Amino acid sequence: MSNRVLSSLAVVAALTAAPALAADYTFKVAHTNAADEVQDKGLQKMRELLEEKTDGAATLEIYPGGQLGDEAQLIEGVMLGSLDMSMTSNSLLSNYIEDFRVFDMPFLFPSISALGEKVDANWDLMEDSANGSGFQLLGVFSSGIRHLMTSQPVETIDDVKGLKIRTMQNPVHVEAWRAYGANPTPMAYSELYGALQSGVVDGAEAASTGYDGMKFYEVAPDFALVGWLNMTAPVVMQKAAYDALPENIQTALMEAGQEAARWERQYVEDQEQPLIDSFKAEGVTITRPDVEPFRKASLPLYESELTTPGQKKLFEALTAK
Repeated sequence: MSNRVLSSLAVVAALTAAPALAADYTFKVAHTNAADEVQDKGLQKMRELLEEKTDGAATLEIYPGGQLGDEAQLIEGVMLGSLDMSMTSNSLLSNYIEDFRVFDMPFLFPSISALGEKVDANWDLMEDSANGSGFQLLGVFSSGIRHLMTSQPVETIDDVKGLKIRTMQNPVHVEAWRAYGANPTPMAYSELYGALQSGVVDGAEAASTGYDGMKFYEVAPDFALVGWLNMTAPVVMQKAAYDALPENIQTALMEAGQEAARWERQYVEDQEQPLIDSFKAEGVTITRPDVEPFRKASLPLYESELTTPGQKKLFEALTAK
């Protein structure tokens, strides 16, 4: 074989072995859900779409499982500019974007698809609310329909009375579970497994995805299908940081975020019933309490918790026929 051919083969081999060029924009995004849980899969989809739309010029570096802190720390990191993006429960984010408290209200949407339709139809209004609080909204993921996991079966709302139920650190959640007769106990998600295991709390409101992903059935083997909340998980970044990006990267982020959110919401909806069915194999007792007493107990919250003009405007838009 000639030296020229050998030289050409060496060049080809070197090019093949060379690592891919790093993206011009790498955005760190963090969340507290387990790796490969539905929210994490949504961010993986967003990364895939962002790389496609920018020909690899932009990508996401995903940190699941609370590696960079609890949800409050993640949101504050975005505000301070030490973290590019966060994907947290709306229930924490609404402490910073007060208009988003609307999404914390019980029994607001009958299904995830119904929620998605309202989000898409009112995107501009929601984006304005986020911008006014210093955030850029990129997508609205689903964290599923919230039920109740406990260490004893719950057949009716009366069975909730006096139970120490973990809630998120959100005033609407606290007041809702107080209205249902429980002793609401706010705490960080990262503390919940240990609190259930040690009996610090008797149960917690939770989605089937989290119940499965974090294996809470090991310490709370009873799951009551109350469907009290259709919870969102917005993806946000600092507005000033977003505004400083080139227009093509801004557009790609917005498109990737919203497209990934639609994909993720449908994935969560498709997973709901199969997940619930799978719990039986883990020894879980599934109950189906009458939800009407829970719904009636929730009604006063709409008056007491939605008090600002922005909250009322968004609520009216989301509930318009």
